[in-house]
Amino acid sequence: MDEKKKCFPRFYFTSSSDLLDILSNGSTPAKVMKFMSKIFQAIENLELKESGSDRPTAVGMHTNVGIEYVEFTSPLKLLGKVENYM
Repeated sequence: MDEKKKCFPRFYFTSSSDLLDILSNGSTPAKVMKFMSKIFQAIENLELKESGSDRPTAVGMHTNVGIEYVEFTSPLKLLGKVENYM
């Protein structure tokens, strides 16, 4: 787990059990979204758009401070390992 934390230092903000859950569900981004507020300040989750059998695309983000949604200027394909697409 230390190698994953070195690759993506924001993993230091999560507990070991949360990090194991994130890493084991990394290929399913929808399951990882519940941990976004523990990794990024003021972000509740990403707005995901399913694209058939491929992984989803992130099209925006929801804040956890008030009610705000920020749409991305271009969609972000969530490919690769979780530490890469986060």
